[in-house]
Amino acid sequence: MERAERVRAKIPYAVRFALRQTLCLALGGILAASRLFGGLPSLAIAFVAAAENGYLATACAGAVAGALVFSPDFLSGCTAAAALLCCAVISFSLRIITRTRETPAAAAGTAMLCTAATGFTTLLAGGFYLSGVLLLFCDSVIAFGAGFFYARCFMLRRALRRTVPLDSGESLTLLAGICALLPGLCMFHFGQFVPARILGALAVLLASALFWEVGGGVAGLLCGGALEIACAVPGVACCMGIGGLAAGLLGRRHRLLHPVGFLLTALLFPLLTQQSEAVAVFAESAAACALFCLLPPSVLQTLRDTFGGASLQTDRQNEGARMRLRAASRAVSEITPQLIRRQLQAGKVPGTASMIRRARELACADCAGEDVCWKDASSDVPDCLREAFVCLQQKQFLDTDALPGTLGRSCRRRNMLCAACIQAYEESSQSPYASSGIPEWIGTDPFDAASDLLADAAQTLPARELTLPQESAAAGRVLRSYGVPVRSAICTSAGERRALTVVTDPLAEPVRKSALTRELGGVCGCTFDLPTVRSAGDALHWHFAQRAKFCLRTGTAQIAADGKCCGDYFLTFAREGRQTFLLCDGMGTGESAMADAQATAEIFASLLQAGLSFACALRTVNTALLLREDTESVSTMDALQVDLYTGKAVFYKAGAAASYLARDGRTERIETPCLPIGILPDAAFRETARTLQKGDVLLMASDGACATRDEPILRALSEFDGGSARTLARKICAGASAGDFAAPDDRTALVIVVE
Repeated sequence: MERAERVRAKIPYAVRFALRQTLCLALGGILAASRLFGGLPSLAIAFVAAAENGYLATACAGAVAGALVFSPDFLSGCTAAAALLCCAVISFSLRIITRTRETPAAAAGTAMLCTAATGFTTLLAGGFYLSGVLLLFCDSVIAFGAGFFYARCFMLRRALRRTVPLDSGESLTLLAGICALLPGLCMFHFGQFVPARILGALAVLLASALFWEVGGGVAGLLCGGALEIACAVPGVACCMGIGGLAAGLLGRRHRLLHPVGFLLTALLFPLLTQQSEAVAVFAESAAACALFCLLPPSVLQTLRDTFGGASLQTDRQNEGARMRLRAASRAVSEITPQLIRRQLQAGKVPGTASMIRRARELACADCAGEDVCWKDASSDVPDCLREAFVCLQQKQFLDTDALPGTLGRSCRRRNMLCAACIQAYEESSQSPYASSGIPEWIGTDPFDAASDLLADAAQTLPARELTLPQESAAAGRVLRSYGVPVRSAICTSAGERRALTVVTDPLAEPVRKSALTRELGGVCGCTFDLPTVRSAGDALHWHFAQRAKFCLRTGTAQIAADGKCCGDYFLTFAREGRQTFLLCDGMGTGESAMADAQATAEIFASLLQAGLSFACALRTVNTALLLREDTESVSTMDALQVDLYTGKAVFYKAGAAASYLARDGRTERIETPCLPIGILPDAAFRETARTLQKGDVLLMASDGACATRDEPILRALSEFDGGSARTLARKICAGASAGDFAAPDDRTALVIVVE
C-alpha cells in the first residue's frame, strides 16, 4: 500500500484527474449498454445518480453516448437518454439544495424514481400490459439497489488507499458494486467466452481468501447471480456459490487449495448440465484460478490488511512490558536486603556508624581525653567499637573485659562506655528503620521509591493501551460517509472514559462537526464533545473526548491565625477526566507552616500529574520530607479525587481533619484517623470511597476550621440552598472562630458543589 502511495505521488495530478474522468466516462457507456429486463439501462441510471459532483457530467455524458449507440432503435435510445439527463439534473439539484454530499439513500431513491417515471411514461404511451409492468418493477428494484451500492463505492474509493481497514459491511458494499458492473461488461465476448466471467470468478477466489467459506459463498452467489441474469446461462449462480464455499473451506489448509476447490466445483458444471456454454464457464474458471496463483503473497497480505478488519493494538501486547516492570520492581526492592545480608555474612552490624556516634555522645561528650581518642589519626577507637558491637550482637552482652584494644586497656570510662554501647544498640534495634543499615536521618530505604515507581508503571500500563477494534472500524465508516478522507481512526477506552483519535487528509469541503460528533458518539457508545483539530504536516489530527457527566463548582475561604499569613495551602487540577483537590496543613502557623504546606502540595501534585498513583506519590513525598536533615517537616495531607464520568469520589487522608458530604438534607462525616507525613518512613493514606450525585455538597477543611463539635458545620451545610459556594466556605470559617469552638490555628474551608 505504501508503494502504491509513492507511485501515485509521482504521477501528476492532471494525469490522474484525466484518467479518473476517462474511467468514469467508459463505465457510464458500458453500463448503458446493459439492459437487464426492459428497455431502460437501469444500471447506468443508478451510476449517474450515485456519481459525485466532480464526475457527474462525465458519467452522464458516457451513459447518454452509450444509450444512443447501443440502443436497438432511435426511440428507445432517446428515451434512455432523457431518463439519464433527468437523473443527473435531479441529483445535482438535490445536492445544491441540501448543500451536502448525496447520501446512498438519496442516490437510490433518485435512480428508482427516474427509472419508474420513465418506464411508466413509456407504458402509458404504448399501452399497459402485465409483463411490461413486471419488467418495470424489476428495473426499478435493480436501479434502487445499484444506486445505493454505487454511492457507497464512491464514498469508499479514497478509503482503499488509507490505513483504516474496511469492515465486513464496507467490503460487501464493494463486492456488490463489482457485481453491478459485471452485466455491463458482458457485452464484450468472443464467441461463448465472456471475460466478465473471469473477473467474477477471480472476485470469488479473492473473497474466499480474505473471508474464507462465508466470503467465498456470498461472493459466489452475488457474482454468479449477476452473470446468470446478464448472460442467460442457468446454474452459474449455484456453481459459483458452491465453488466459493469449497474454496474457502479448503483454503484454510493452504493457499493453493483455494483455486483447487473452486476448479473442482466448476468441473462438475459441464459434466452435469452438458451445455456448450458450461465448457466455456469451466475454461473461464480455470483462467481465473491461474491468475489467482500468479498473484504474489504481498498482494494478498495487502488485501487482508485492507479488507480483513482492524489490526489494532490490544492489551495483550502490553503483558510483556508489565512483566518486565514487575520483575524490575522486585529486583530494586531487594537491593538493600542483599546489602544487609552481605554485611551480616562479613561479620558487620548494620547501622554501626550511627551507633558509634550515639555511644560517643553518651560516654565521651565531657571526657578530657576525647580529642586523643577520636581526633588522633592513629587512634583505633572506632575499630574497637565496631568489634564491640559485633560481640554485643553475637552474645547479647557486653562488659569491660570484652572491650577490645585500646578501650579495654586505657579507657577511663570503661563502665560508662559499655552502658552507652548497650543503650545505642537497643535504640538501633528498636528503631523502625535502623536495621536496614541506612543513615538514621534518612529513615527509609532509598530504593523503595524506585521500586514503587516501577510497580506503579506496571499497574497503570494496560489502562492506557486498551483499544476497541469494532468501535474503531465503525468510526471509520461514519467518517467516510461524511466524505472525510480518513487515514486512521482508533477508539480507546480507559476505565469508564472513551476517546477517538482520527488522522485525515486536509478536507476539500467543510464538514458539519456537530452532526459528525453525534454520530461518532453513537457508534462508539458514548457522547463526545466537539473535536479539537490540529494540523501536522500534510495531515489533520482530530481528538474526540467523551463528555463528562458531572461538573464541579467550588468556593474557598481562608483565615490566618496571626491575621497575616495562613499556614494552610490548597490547590486543584484536572487530569484524564478526574478532578483532584489537595489541602495541606503545615506544622504550626504563619509563613514557615505555609512554606512547608506549599512545597508538600506542589511536589505531590506534580507527581500525580506525571501519572503516579496516590500511594506511590505519597511515599515519594514522605521520603523527600524525611531527607530534610536541618529541620523537622511535618504536614497533613487531605486529598480528594472525583471521576467526572462516573461520579466516584475517593478521599485520601494522612493526618487530615474530617470531610463532610451533604445530600438531601443529610450530612455524613468522613474521618479516617492516621499520622501525618514526614514522621515515619512507612507513611500511607487511609482511603474512603463514595459515589456522588448531582446536588451533593462536599466540604474539605483544615483542623483549624473544624470546631470541637460538628453543629456549626452541620447547620451551615443544612442551610445551604445551592447558591454561592464561596459564601458557604466563608461562613464555615467564620463559624469556627466563634465562642469556645474555635481552634487556635489557621482556618481553610473548600466547598465543592456537584452539578
